Amino acid sequence: MKIEQILMDLGLQEKEPEVYLALLSTPGVQPASVIAKKTDLNRTTVYKILMKLTKMGLATKTMQHGIICFFAENPDKRLEDILERKRKNLEILNDNLLVMMPEIKNMRKQEMLMPKMRYYEGIEGIKRVYRDTLLEGKTIYAFENVDHMSPEVRNYIFNEYIPKRVAEGIFAYTIVPKSKGNLNFSKSDKESLRETKVISKESFPMEIEINIYDKKTAFFSYKEEDMFGVILESQSIANSMKAIFDLCWKFGA
Repeated sequence: MKIEQILMDLGLQEKEPEVYLALLSTPGVQPASVIAKKTDLNRTTVYKILMKLTKMGLATKTMQHGIICFFAENPDKRLEDILERKRKNLEILNDNLLVMMPEIKNMRKQEMLMPKMRYYEGIEGIKRVYRDTLLEGKTIYAFENVDHMSPEVRNYIFNEYIPKRVAEGIFAYTIVPKSKGNLNFSKSDKESLRETKVISKESFPMEIEINIYDKKTAFFSYKEEDMFGVILESQSIANSMKAIFDLCWKFGA
């Protein structure tokens, strides 16, 4: 890790680590103009930074021949002091957060009872929703229709999504309307970590896709002229959709 990054983690910002290291590597006391030349920064900017370093205890301001100068303090002690202050501040913050957490949770309680919805448009939006179905790592229950997928969506599903789902060991149960395309789709069930059931096209004219996974339900409209995805995060909606899925599953073959 670079020294500059460590200094920034300790609380220095933007050009401050650069100015501090320049001062640290310059022997004796120096005016802001000398440090400005070493850092190739504006003298006024350097002066303000040196004043801040002084307040932090990393540098000391003094006068030499009527000119304000600065020198770096011993870094061992000063940097350790800053680290100790940050540690104490974090402990105080942690204690305060633990005290306030019940109140914070109570403020969120009403919102958490309401369904959360996210809407995504276009092919990238569709991909985003498909990726979300894998985040929970749970079994997926899907109503699907390969016949209505645009070529772009079909390419993503077969070449990226399904291989990733299989690699992550996520099983899928799928219900599709009977058609040549969907029957061909079901032939790859074993290698696709999936079980598919078919329902007659007349009684099940499915044009969209619905995925039920854990407490979420995703809806896909993947025709080229009408492409978007929606994620609903609600346990009650997911439970109800799963009940509908289970009922349809009984009539599949």
